Amino acid sequence: MMEETTGNRLDHNSQAVILQMQGDLAGAMAEYEKALEQEPDSAIVWNNAGFLLAQLGRYDDAIAHYHRALAIDPSRASALANLGTAKAATGDVGAGIESLRQAVASDPSNAVAWDNLGKLLLVARRLPEAEGAFRSSAALDPDNAERLVRIGSVVAGQQRFQEAAEILARAVELAPDSANAWSQLGITLFARQDLGSATEALRRSVALAPEELDSRRHLYLVLLSRGRRDEAEKELERITILHPQHAESLVDWAVLLCARGEYEGALVRLDQALALAGEEDSRAQFHRALALDLSGRSPEARALLEGLARGASPHARKAQQYLLQTRAPGEQMQ
Repeated sequence: MMEETTGNRLDHNSQAVILQMQGDLAGAMAEYEKALEQEPDSAIVWNNAGFLLAQLGRYDDAIAHYHRALAIDPSRASALANLGTAKAATGDVGAGIESLRQAVASDPSNAVAWDNLGKLLLVARRLPEAEGAFRSSAALDPDNAERLVRIGSVVAGQQRFQEAAEILARAVELAPDSANAWSQLGITLFARQDLGSATEALRRSVALAPEELDSRRHLYLVLLSRGRRDEAEKELERITILHPQHAESLVDWAVLLCARGEYEGALVRLDQALALAGEEDSRAQFHRALALDLSGRSPEARALLEGLARGASPHARKAQQYLLQTRAPGEQMQ
């Protein structure tokens, strides 16, 4: 968050803000340096210069500037909020949360600070606290659809799907052209098994943002759940065209090919997925083992399944079960 000044006393700061907003970051930095030479005890200029440094990815320098601002004015909410965001960017999410809590305590009317606090709490998986911060932000700007989307998403993350759907429905009323709002509504409706409404919402999202991956992937899953396999396959085909490097969709495509008996084609897709995601992708490894087994290459399949079964991946249990179901009479698991 940047701050402007009035009058001529810190005119270099005002020029810097204008240049920064226009995208001339080098020119803005030069103006901030002049402003600090002119007025080294200005918390506003130290804060603004820090914000620019954060834009440039120089987070340690930005943090130092915010501390200088706060040494001059310890309760400056904008500097506290910016400090929290910069600390989180360096990986210290806990310290970021603490600084943003100080920011909203200093200025409870700072909607952006509340919003950023909610985002960091969400990263920390502290969902009830994130919900509270997002609600405080939205209360200050009740017609902001994106803030309602954040509330709806975090409410859905706590399994309160009906409440989340109502919040997200309000968001799409406010912003009917928001692909994100329609997407989150569709995903929430899918979670509560309202498949028809989920399909409609996700189609609206895809129409507004045709290349957005998450909406298309959920639309594919909804159509598949409804038994509309042909439509689902068309969506999956579009995903693999638009996002050829998306490993999870390549695995989905391989599963469909296996269901058709096209095992060699499935193995090609699975090898592509593993090249992208790495050998630790247990879902791709598990389905590769199934495709190998179904194509008659059982020794290779068995070796792969046994390796998965000994691990702690999400598909270890599935590998164990498959080995138990397919072992020869009298054979023992190793």
